Amino acid sequence: MAERIYLQYPGKDETVAVATGFSWGALLLGFVWAMSKRMWFATFIMLAVNTLLFFSGLWGETIGTIGLVLSVLFGVACGVYGNQWHRWTLEKRGYVVVQPAGEGRLAGADIAQPQAARAGPPKQVP
Repeated sequence: MAERIYLQYPGKDETVAVATGFSWGALLLGFVWAMSKRMWFATFIMLAVNTLLFFSGLWGETIGTIGLVLSVLFGVACGVYGNQWHRWTLEKRGYVVVQPAGEGRLAGADIAQPQAARAGPPKQVP
């Protein structure tokens, strides 16, 4: 199972989970996936490239085959980079990466801190 990165907009309780690794949604659904993630620039680019590749298939048999191969390669590229684009888009909107509650902290995690850091500021002696 792919790891997830959690992003949160400062001041709100809503946390968005972004998967890492390959995005099957971006591969299979393309611009519809991007639209569902509210990635408007990516939606426009994906729709434009898919439209160009579709219409290139109408010009002839050889160009149609090349268009099919390019369409598959473009879909795979969208799948490989889709989750990275989603994270980048959220970070551009002001979201920051957060540690999810209950993960990454052990019950005795404060033991790892140095003794001086837990003790607080040093006491002054008169």
